[in-house]
Parts: sequence; structure tokens; C-alpha cells
Amino acid sequence: MAIPPAPETPKFAPKGSTRKPPLYVWMPDKKGNLVRQEATIAKKAFATLGADALVSLSEFLLQTNKQPTTSGLKTLWNTIVDGAAAQYKAGKKQTPWDVLNVVKTNTPITQGTYSSSYTQYDQNSADALLNLTARSIGFDINQLSAADRADFAAKVAEAAKESGKVTTKKTTEGGLESVTTPSTFNANTFAEQYLWTKVNVGDPKALPTKALTTLTAIRALVMANGLSSVSAAEMSRLAVDVASGKTNVDALKIDFANKAALEYPLYAERLKANPGVTVTDLVSSKINAVAKWWEIDPQSFNLGDGSDAANVVDKAIRPDGATGKAPEMSNADFVTILKNHPKAEATMWANDAARQSATAIGRAMGFGV
Repeated sequence: MAIPPAPETPKFAPKGSTRKPPLYVWMPDKKGNLVRQEATIAKKAFATLGADALVSLSEFLLQTNKQPTTSGLKTLWNTIVDGAAAQYKAGKKQTPWDVLNVVKTNTPITQGTYSSSYTQYDQNSADALLNLTARSIGFDINQLSAADRADFAAKVAEAAKESGKVTTKKTTEGGLESVTTPSTFNANTFAEQYLWTKVNVGDPKALPTKALTTLTAIRALVMANGLSSVSAAEMSRLAVDVASGKTNVDALKIDFANKAALEYPLYAERLKANPGVTVTDLVSSKINAVAKWWEIDPQSFNLGDGSDAANVVDKAIRPDGATGKAPEMSNADFVTILKNHPKAEATMWANDAARQSATAIGRAMGFGV
């Protein structure tokens, strides 16, 4: 941000004068050192503030749902300087920027849209809107280039102007009547949708926090349905769609159930008749059997993770794969397979059984065990 002009020599009122002594604030000089400056001079520095400073001031106004007009920014700056002067008087070294940061941190963002009727966006106010919206969805604003910001500024200004309030004149029997059409422009939504389009859906690390949280739930649904037809890139894209409001998790549950019905034909009717139910829900008896005989936590079971547990269950519930003509393996036959599988050799019950067998053999042979 632009560095305010160097401080002037303090002026003192002559003896006997009724003029109040000047107020001071701490301001950074060109080297970043804090120097004392008259508050009135600091306020005049508004005319020389750089883009970063104006963006920071604009963020606060948008945060409180006020229009970042030039007069509004100047009024805010004067108020911030007054706050810094009060801090100076209290013996605290806080610049106006320190005061602004404290105020921004302690002021909750107004729920709803950011200045929805504001139609005069410039680069500074557009940048402020992008910064606020990025923070609200956990988007890394550093992913945007200067060209991206310029592109957004042009687009948001055009969209705001086209959707802004329009006043027309209507002729009635009583004469002319003014008719005002309310603005349909939602700046926050516009900025959020712009940011979502910048997400690289093939790379989960690039997803905003809001989408990453959703991605976890989507992956769990895919795993629970054992879906091989949903790729990692598709899951990331769906997470963006849910987070940006294009779809929702309930709709995905139905979509995944339909996909699972194709991959697990034996359960097709039950999946379609019970929206939200997963393949994992329908094969809980076999999952519990694996948990018992292989001594694993049933809560850690994932039908689609390719583990030994997932593979043995998958083979039991669709012996011929997605063809779906072979009947499901009975629970009795399934338990026999589990008990004779190499995974069972390291379990406590297998070791206990081995010890009991060895003891019985030893006694039969007269070893006295």
C-alpha cells in the first residue's frame, strides 16, 4: 500500500491560545519505521493511498454491507485515523492499519449478500469482493493472477450494471408514475460462482475448504456403494457442484444408488426402493461376519477400497460380477471361506484353536499336558 507523506514538524499553540493541541497518530515511514504524525495530515493522506490500502478499506465496507464509494472510503479512513489517535493518546503504538485490522477481525460479516444493489464496481472494490468471498469458502486467493482479477472486475461491473435498479416512467390516468425495478444482482453469489470456475477439479489439493469437506462425504458414499464407475476426478467435480449449490448430497445418494443398481444387479430393486440406502447397508451381515472371523473393526470396512475384506465380500455378493445371474453366497458358506482364509491365521480365535488342538494331541499321546 502507498506510504503516507513524511511527518511535518509539530505546531504548538502560542501561550494563552484557546486552540486545542493537535492530535497525533503513529504512521509508517518509507522504511517501515513508526513516526508521529498529526491526525489531520494523516487524514489528508487518503488522496495518496495505494490500491492495497483502498482494497482493505473496501473489504470492511462490503463486509458491513455498505457501498465502497469514494466518499464512503474517505469517511471510513477518517474514522480509522480517529481511532488511531485515541490509541496514541492511550500510549499504544497502533497505526490506522492496525486499528482497521482489529475492527475487521471483530466485526462479523453481514449475513446475505455483499452490497447487492451496488453497481459501480472498479478494480479495488472488485478485488475486495473477491477477497471476502474467497475467505468465506476457503479458496486460496493466491491461485488468481492479475489477469484473473482484471477479468473479474470487468465481468462483475457489467453484470451489476445490467441487473441494477432501473427507474422508468409509466403513464396512468392520474399522470406519470415512477416505477422502480429492484436489483436482481447478488454480488456475493456472482463472486462465488466465478471462483468455483477457477477450481482445478482434477487436483483435490486445489479445492476450497468448503468443497474438501463435501469431498469426504462423497468419497464415503462411493466407497459404501462399491462404485468403480466414479473416478477421483469426478468425485472432486461433484464436490465442487455440491459446495457451489449446483446439486446436493441427497441427489447424489439417489444417483449413486442408480449406479450401484447397475453394478450390483441382485440389489437393484432394494436400492431403488430405498433412497439413501447403500450396498454396504444391504450386506451388513457379511461385513459383521468378516469383522468377527478376521477380527477387524466393522466401522473401518470400505466396500470400494480394494482391501482383502472388501474383495472377499464383493465376491460373495456377486460371484459373477456385474452380470448378476449367479446367486449370492450363503452366510454359512461365507463363514467357512473366512475361517479358512490366510487372513484368519493371525487371529486370536485361530491361535486359541491351534493351542487347543495341540493340547489335545499331546494328551492323547501321553505327554501329560
